[in-house]
Amino acid sequence: MDRSIRRLYLTMAGGFVALTVLLGYWQVVAAGGLSNRAGNQQTLQRERLVDRGRVLTADGKVLAASRARRIEGQRVFERIYPQGSLAAHAVGYASPREGKTGLESTYNRFLTGSFGTEPILRRLNLREKRGADLHTYLRSEVQRAAVDALGDSPGAVVAIAPRTGGVIALASAPTFDPAAIATNFESIAARPGAPLLDRGTGGTYPPGSTFKVVTATAALESGLYTPTSRFDDTGSFNTPGGPITNFGGRRFAQHALREAFTRSINTTFARIGAALGAAQLGATMSAYGFGKRPPIDLPEQEVVISGRRQDGQLLPNDQRGEDVARIAIGQERLDVTPLQMAMVVQAIANEGTLLAPRLVQRITDRGGSVVRQHSPEEIGQVATAQTAAELAGMMQNVVDEGTGTAASLSGLSVAGKTGTAETGDSGRNQAWFIGFAPVENPQIAVAVVIEDTSGTGGTVAAPVAARVMDAALGGRP
Repeated sequence: MDRSIRRLYLTMAGGFVALTVLLGYWQVVAAGGLSNRAGNQQTLQRERLVDRGRVLTADGKVLAASRARRIEGQRVFERIYPQGSLAAHAVGYASPREGKTGLESTYNRFLTGSFGTEPILRRLNLREKRGADLHTYLRSEVQRAAVDALGDSPGAVVAIAPRTGGVIALASAPTFDPAAIATNFESIAARPGAPLLDRGTGGTYPPGSTFKVVTATAALESGLYTPTSRFDDTGSFNTPGGPITNFGGRRFAQHALREAFTRSINTTFARIGAALGAAQLGATMSAYGFGKRPPIDLPEQEVVISGRRQDGQLLPNDQRGEDVARIAIGQERLDVTPLQMAMVVQAIANEGTLLAPRLVQRITDRGGSVVRQHSPEEIGQVATAQTAAELAGMMQNVVDEGTGTAASLSGLSVAGKTGTAETGDSGRNQAWFIGFAPVENPQIAVAVVIEDTSGTGGTVAAPVAARVMDAALGGRP
């Protein structure tokens, strides 16, 4: 009898301990995940009571805000996006049912008032919880120019202020209206062209000849080449992966590196890549940030690492079977994001210093006090100021007399590089332009990609960049 009672007691005690552990797990360890899960009814109700902070452009346009309304006598809030789809991918959406993306996700703690900067007595007297405001670097006129210039063409524009790293435009097409997410998410997600994908930070493309900027950086930094170094082009360069030829089968004979850059001579850059080798070219890629997640203030899953092949391997990895000559001209299954290529030109425009790209400039509470202030953050020195100046000069030649003339602006000096990554289908080129302006005192660095076009970087991407740069620099009649 005593043995039976003892066994019953131990069983009940063990069950009680197990129940205590499970309750502790769900209430402490898993509580955060359950609370943040889209569709959680407690979360739905709690978020409706929060006067969520605003998201504003640098010039004061409200991109996101909360609007109060009464439901069954209770004062609740709903999220509104006064500028519609203007900066949808950067701002993201905040839906209790569908979750959060973009800045709405990254800065959720501040937007919901959970950062604790307001005096506690003041917070206790408030009827509802109030969030802080995000003041972004985005400039509405530049963002609008990017959106309008892209139009219906799938692609992206990323524009950065070279001296601060502030992202002044982040546009992706096709786009969506964040206000429609709450009621029409499934329909938006099912639309052709993946409108919810931020192509600026999450779309990857072969860079084509825009990658020659990286190769030229490695060449000049190596000390083996200068802009006047001479080459003799025979129209073909043999590699382990087969011969590399020039666009249209052209042969350029004797020429300087400066001309090779202006005319985008594949054979010369393939020869340089092979001579530098994987270690030298790879070191320059790493300095520019390839192979690492760009430190932009967006959710991790929305920002893709550049410099990986489709099989996931980082390029260049070693000499075994790796065609460095093809990497040097932006091929060999090399994929990059527009954000990464914008970082490349930002560094050149900033005398060789690479800065972390940032969307939010400062955070303020409802009383106007600054909660957090962003300062330019150096990632590293990609190149010397002299190399950056030499690159800028070669890039200016591309716009003045090379393949990028469509990016020129009257009365201003523009530096740039075009790229056209061919797919074998004449109607599915990936067209690029990267550049900055003015050359003497850069105010904007921009990367543009247009998907699946029959045009080239010089004919379809360069004009988009020109409109964006023109808007950033004040515009002209």
